[in-house]
Amino acid sequence: MKAALSLPILLLSTAFGSPLLAQSVGARAGAFICNYTGRGTSPEVVCAPKTPSNGHAEKVVDRILRPIGLMRNFKVIECSHTDNCFATVLKGQRFIVYDGAFMQKIEEETETDWSAISIMAHEIGHHLQGHTIDGHGGQPIKEIEADKFSGFVLHQLGASLEESLVAVRALGNERATSTHPARPARIDAIRKGWMEAEAMYPKTRMAGKSAVATAPRPVPSGTADRRSETTVTRSPAVSRAPVTPKATPAGLSRVGCVSGDCTDGKGIFVYPTRERYAGEFEEGDKHGEGTEYYADGKLKYKGNFRDNLRSDYGAYYYQNGDKYVGWFQKNVSNGKGTYFFAEGGRFVGVFRNGQPTRDGKMYNEEGAE
Repeated sequence: MKAALSLPILLLSTAFGSPLLAQSVGARAGAFICNYTGRGTSPEVVCAPKTPSNGHAEKVVDRILRPIGLMRNFKVIECSHTDNCFATVLKGQRFIVYDGAFMQKIEEETETDWSAISIMAHEIGHHLQGHTIDGHGGQPIKEIEADKFSGFVLHQLGASLEESLVAVRALGNERATSTHPARPARIDAIRKGWMEAEAMYPKTRMAGKSAVATAPRPVPSGTADRRSETTVTRSPAVSRAPVTPKATPAGLSRVGCVSGDCTDGKGIFVYPTRERYAGEFEEGDKHGEGTEYYADGKLKYKGNFRDNLRSDYGAYYYQNGDKYVGWFQKNVSNGKGTYFFAEGGRFVGVFRNGQPTRDGKMYNEEGAE
């Protein structure tokens, strides 16, 4: 992000054909022009939104926005000779400006299109989090937030953690500047965003009770119950009361920290997916006791967290009515727990790395083995 790029003249041709001219764009007090690499651009930047590649770029942007349920409310234009991609606001209109040659070059260097997608997601993150209109210009904390957003979105698009990091590994600065953190801090932010999405949408699921009886199956969450031979110490923080649908409060329609202290304290944080977390934070991570809710307000998880991941004891509620109560480690079930099936029956035993082991038993609706 740069508060003052070398852009004495930025000519943006509008959709109506009349040019939008901004003299010394970066010189305005509090002006926001974020570029991904933190490096300057060419002094002559001519932007034409009617280029053939512009339609493709808009499709990429829409692909990024689709998993979080938002519509594109900014213009995407190509500017040659910028050797970058950046977000800015001119006369109240939000723009994402990119150099097609630059984007193609980074794809070729990294041998994957995830690099270009992550760059575009980063710039979108600036717009969605209000960085371009707060009047404070470029700041390292904004880059961290945009990087975390890109990590979250790339997970939702199907990228692996390593694929989400290829762009910043290739383009991030070795040392921190007044506007950009050093590469390690940016890598950590993307990793946090990706892991946060993984915590909300684990890639593994328990397929069904019949399969559990014959072979271990993936299970992302864990649970324990006293109705079996397995001895479990129940945490008082977890309620066994039935889950009832809850409407999302009207005040939680915006994204980000909407109440309390989401850095070091207790607060409520709403994610781009409209899911939310209410509980304890430490250094910006979910840490301590807390509760997660689905976008429709229904309970998703209640229990303990460590460094943004479900840890120790908790209860995870699946949207299909299944439930897991028990011990967690690094976001997956580890230790004694019980998996309840919506149609009745349960598996009680020991889980390892999200998998039920053979050290357990299946019970039907009546409690018989």
